[in-house]
Amino acid sequence: MIGGRSLLQILGLYAAGSWLVLQVVDVLVDNMGLPDWVFPFAVVLLLIGLPIILTTAVVQKRLSGGAGLAGSATDGRGAAGQAVEADPASVASPEIRRLFTWRNALVGGGLAFVMLATVTGGFMYMRNSGVGPVGSLVAKGVLEERAPLVLTEFESSEPDLAATATEALRIDLSQSNVVKVVEPAVIARVLDRMEIELEGPLGEELAREIAIREGWPAVIVGEINEAGGRYVLSARLVNAEDGSELLALRETASDESEIVPAVDELSARFRERVGESYGSLRASAPLEQVTTSSLDALRLYSQALDADDAGDDDRAIALLEEAVERDTAFAMAWRKLGVLLGNRNVEGSRTVEAVSKAFAHRDRLTTRERYLTEGTYYNDVEKDIERATTAYENLLDLNPDDAWALNNLGVLVSAQGDAARALEFYERSFAADPTNVIALGNQSVQLKRLGRTDEARAVLDEALRIAPGAPDMVNRLADLELGAGNYELAAALYDSITVLGSGSGYWEWAAEEGRVLLDATQGRIADAEAGRARAARFLVDEGWGGTYLWRSVWSAWTRLLAAQDPAGAAAILDEALARYPAEAVPDGEAPVLDLAFLSAALGRTREAQAFLDRHRTAEASFAGSGWEVVLEAVAEAQLAQQSGDVAGALELYDSLDRGVCPECGLFWKGFLLEQAGDPAGAITAWEGYLSRGWHIRHILDADGLGSVLESLGRMHDEEGNQEQAAIYYAQFVELWQDADPELQPRVATAQARLEEIIRERG
Repeated sequence: MIGGRSLLQILGLYAAGSWLVLQVVDVLVDNMGLPDWVFPFAVVLLLIGLPIILTTAVVQKRLSGGAGLAGSATDGRGAAGQAVEADPASVASPEIRRLFTWRNALVGGGLAFVMLATVTGGFMYMRNSGVGPVGSLVAKGVLEERAPLVLTEFESSEPDLAATATEALRIDLSQSNVVKVVEPAVIARVLDRMEIELEGPLGEELAREIAIREGWPAVIVGEINEAGGRYVLSARLVNAEDGSELLALRETASDESEIVPAVDELSARFRERVGESYGSLRASAPLEQVTTSSLDALRLYSQALDADDAGDDDRAIALLEEAVERDTAFAMAWRKLGVLLGNRNVEGSRTVEAVSKAFAHRDRLTTRERYLTEGTYYNDVEKDIERATTAYENLLDLNPDDAWALNNLGVLVSAQGDAARALEFYERSFAADPTNVIALGNQSVQLKRLGRTDEARAVLDEALRIAPGAPDMVNRLADLELGAGNYELAAALYDSITVLGSGSGYWEWAAEEGRVLLDATQGRIADAEAGRARAARFLVDEGWGGTYLWRSVWSAWTRLLAAQDPAGAAAILDEALARYPAEAVPDGEAPVLDLAFLSAALGRTREAQAFLDRHRTAEASFAGSGWEVVLEAVAEAQLAQQSGDVAGALELYDSLDRGVCPECGLFWKGFLLEQAGDPAGAITAWEGYLSRGWHIRHILDADGLGSVLESLGRMHDEEGNQEQAAIYYAQFVELWQDADPELQPRVATAQARLEEIIRERG
């Protein structure tokens, strides 16, 4: 019984009971989404109960004749066993004795927690039902859950600080499952329809007009004012239709370093008042962890996003690199840097480093950004397609219309050769975000793979309507027109990329590479090699050795297949390897498979096998992307061909029919069968190649289209099919009419035979 225990024992029991009660309250707060004040309320009640318990213990001990605080019991008797009369002053009054009983203490404690439950339940009912001042805006019917809200730029005398605070608030609100902030790209598209070119920050008046046009209910207006060395941050939720104020909140920051935490508090209160559950609010990481504790780094990150939106990738990358120097654990900056570098698809090691750094600090990302980062990391770094797919599917479980998850799943499916399913993902991605021009660009690739060139062109036209002059989309369209044989249009498009790229060294390089492909396709090999040398200066300046080797390999293929000059091809390869020895280029960046199949074609089989072995060692644990499968098969086929195993080489080329590039197998198979003395087989392979619409057709054409057309004309001629021969001779002559002087004898031979056939057939 409690009454028979010492005061210290009672304190111990109360402490243990209090700990148990607080554990239960903590679990209920977390699992039932109760407000944070419930736990401290319980602590206060327990603290209030402590003196009551102590008083009850003292009163009850004295009534029972206990002595001393330590409680040395004498059972009310003296040392000789004689009765001891209680000191009247030590016994409480009857009223106190009736009040401080163990029964009353226990009942009072129970009633206190009943009161806590009642207050909490009443508060939650009022909040969720929209009753009184604690009712949320969603519960009151003022806003619908996930209704789109337009976020204006914070107003401030310091533009950089305003941009930083705006981006910080946008990032934090992106974690909400109740608040949905309209993306800047969507705002930009609405402004295009309004024929308005926004020259400054988005203000309240224009934001309201945008919201009214689109049927969005409200806008968020922010402001930063400086007073007495302190910053006052305010956020208002304004009704789009009439401008009435739905919600107004304010936070203060002692200096610039406290701006981010102040925005964090402001956004948390905003989300709470709108109607987000307390459980969800607690699940969100604080803003300074989600982004960065460095205001300078966050400011640079915000500027990088602006540069990216303006199409200035060079500046965006430079700003992001500076941001991660300021805060090496800035996960979102690392992730964005990895995305921009990956989109260029030029230098693998820098992309891998950035994505890996983001992955290492992924706990500091929002849930959405974390899943995106995990998907990118598992695909680009670990080559684990299954885990990458799982990451994006997890994101779709949170939001089935997440445009980037859909787009990236399309990338994974495309790499496995399923163009039709990849196209479905890209179409869903664009439907989810009608400003997502990257999804349109990816659609064009799949449409070309499916032979739907006109649709691919229409998709790219739509992308350029949304983002006029976007260099990436112009480049894709130029590649399409080159592959379709529209050479003059392709040349004009490549020329425009340099201007559209805002002086970017990368886009100057890309435009030069496009012109190189155009020259090589039309037999102007010397011009192509001069252009390749000009483009290579950019790669050397950037230190992109892996890309230099890759481009040199394809230049060598042009020399080998188009000019039929093995010695010239070997010289190009040797120059590249002397400049950037393959062993000095890191795994994942060195194009060892490309080097392997070129070396094999040149008869350097030992060197080719070494490159192939390096790939298998470095990638031993990788499942392999679709392109790795293609390149490895072609390399093995070239080695088999060199050893005289024609059947083995044919089997490897045929295996590509079900992969990401069936046309690749047909292209190389035609050369093999021609050399093996099987003209009928070569004709079938090459005519199959010419009938396809694959998105790298423009690259393969640069290497060998002229030779393919020339050989098809000759082989059909030898087979007695002069009508088909005349068609291919005519195409070859037209294609190479301005070819290099050393190639003109081949053109003249085809022209002469074409004229003979015309005379013979009348």
